[in-house]
Formats: sequence, structure tokens, C-alpha cells
Amino acid sequence: MSDLPLPELRADCGACSALCCVVLPFDADQGFGFDKEANTPCSHLCADFSCGIHARLVEEGFTGCTRYDCHGAGQRTTRLFAEVNWQAAPEHAEEIFRVFSTLQQLHGQQALLALALGRVAAAPLRERLLERQQQLEALCRQAERQEPVALDAVQTATRRLLQQLASEPAIIALRTFPAREP
Repeated sequence: MSDLPLPELRADCGACSALCCVVLPFDADQGFGFDKEANTPCSHLCADFSCGIHARLVEEGFTGCTRYDCHGAGQRTTRLFAEVNWQAAPEHAEEIFRVFSTLQQLHGQQALLALALGRVAAAPLRERLLERQQQLEALCRQAERQEPVALDAVQTATRRLLQQLASEPAIIALRTFPAREP
């Protein structure tokens, strides 16, 4: 497997076209001020992709927004489509939303692997995690080309790897100690 550069797994809302505020559904019972259908802009979304209540999210009942992290999938998708965005070119919205949805899930899995890497010192375990990250990044590239990705199978494989690692003695030993400082 080649060494693909891995994305920075941090959200940069200023470099995104507010994809999470449109693509993701909101559920009032899960920390959002109201229910919202998927692929529908939030009523607080401004024309410049900013949030009209950003400074008051918690007071307005949107703690879900404060906890959400796309792990960089939003800005990656926005960068991929460059000058074309869902608002200015609604004819491209469906493909933009589909790519974001896929990248969001793949970046989430990469973030889980990065977290595990931060807690594992054993070289064989690290190699398995790094190999899986490379596989996920290859799938991100596939999604960017708008080729289908079998997300259920991908998630199952990542979950299986993490479950296997959870039974490794080095991981079990970590459960009894506080997390190492970065």
C-alpha cells in the first residue's frame, strides 16, 4: 500500500460551505433546537455560510452543533468542488452532498484510528492502524472521484480491527492507566 498523505482531521468551518448545516438531519431530542430534514439548510444559516446564532448556540438549544466535528470532511469537500457550491449551483448539490456524506464517515473512522494510534506504542499494532488509515484514505480518494464506496463494509472492517486491538494485552493494560499526555 502506498503512503498517501493523510488529511488533517480537524474541522475548519471557515473553509467550508456549511455542509453539516445542510446535509445532516437535526433531531431536537439530540441537542438541536428543532427537527430538520437531511439535505435542507438550517434556518439559521446565512448566505455567506456562517451561522446566524453561532454566539448563542447553547442558549438557543443547539448543543449538538457545539459537539459536532466533521473531522475535516467539510472543507475537503468544499475544496474539491472549488467554485461550485450547493448554494450557487443547486444542480450540483446532490453530488456535493453525497461526497460530503461519504467523506464525513471515512474521516470519522480515520479520527478513531488516530485516537487509537495516540494510545498504542507497540509497533505491530501501530502498523495495523496505519495500514487501515491508508486504506481509508484510498477510499476517500475514490469518493472524491465520485466512485461508490461500500460504507457498511468499510465501517465493519474498521470496527473489527478496533475490536481486535481492544483484546490485545497492550491495549488492555492501557485501560488501567490514565491517558498519556501528548
